[in-house]
Amino acid sequence: MTDMKTLDDFRRYYAEYLSKELGTAEATRKSTIVKAFLVWVLAIPVTVAAVWASTSFMGQEYFWALVVLNVLVFGFLAYMFYREALSSSRYYNLFKGRVIDGIIRFIDERLHYIPHRAIPVAVFGRSGLHNKPIHKYEGDDYCILQLEDGTTVEFSEVHAYQKVKDEQSSRWEPVFEGLFAHIKLAQPRGGEMYIVPKGTSLEEIGTKTSRLQSYPIENPMLNTAYEVYASSPMTVKRYLTPELMQAIASYHTENPTMPLRYGMHGPHIYIAIPRETVLFEPNVWQSLSDVQSLEKFFQDLSTLWYLITHSVDLSGRAVTSPAEETA
Repeated sequence: MTDMKTLDDFRRYYAEYLSKELGTAEATRKSTIVKAFLVWVLAIPVTVAAVWASTSFMGQEYFWALVVLNVLVFGFLAYMFYREALSSSRYYNLFKGRVIDGIIRFIDERLHYIPHRAIPVAVFGRSGLHNKPIHKYEGDDYCILQLEDGTTVEFSEVHAYQKVKDEQSSRWEPVFEGLFAHIKLAQPRGGEMYIVPKGTSLEEIGTKTSRLQSYPIENPMLNTAYEVYASSPMTVKRYLTPELMQAIASYHTENPTMPLRYGMHGPHIYIAIPRETVLFEPNVWQSLSDVQSLEKFFQDLSTLWYLITHSVDLSGRAVTSPAEETA
């Protein structure tokens, strides 16, 4: 098991390294805003001059038509600058590539980070953790780790919705929003097991077998908050280890109103931890000096990583990652 980093460790890492990367991204953010401001300010006198010149050349009878035309042209150019400078992926990639990647590698240097990718919707659906149709699916901040024995760990932020219609309108209803992890083991595990919030019925789990039964959890606190469905008592005894129970108990203590979901069948393990907001996303209009937001991002990822490392042994060395998607 890899050593888990604490919040104090992260704060030291921030002071020694991450603050410098954040400073570079912050300087780029301010420079981008200044450039945009100058373009919009210059667009006004340039438009006036263009209208005056056009009117002098073509005559006063075309004045208002030329005003509209020039305003549209320079308004379009200003908008295009906004789109390219303020909404393009350049600033996004700078922040993600230097700051977010730095946080992820601090958690475990073997992780490979692909900002614009997410856990595939097919993988999310096969987990069986949420037995609802998915009509809208998105996510990012994808991370992957491969070990020499063939075990693969991947996780990302996920936002999954179903479209609900009534007599008057339709709306997007969240199925799951948060961090979702998938572990593909080198060797399949026998049996099937799901750990879900108390009160979750078997019909709410997308399992393909009817052999599951409810079993009590030895931890009293977890037994009141979670339900365990498994194919046999031996499966629970073998795979709901004291270490995993302690990891889930620690999570529940810190997140009593956001219960996780855990699934295991064959060579696959799935972990879903809900979050009330999206993970830290760069916004060119907001300062990056909010260290608390970065700490929250670190804590969310660290919490997931703690659950993963108590679900499977990750002490093996990582091998070369598959071809990564380019941003």
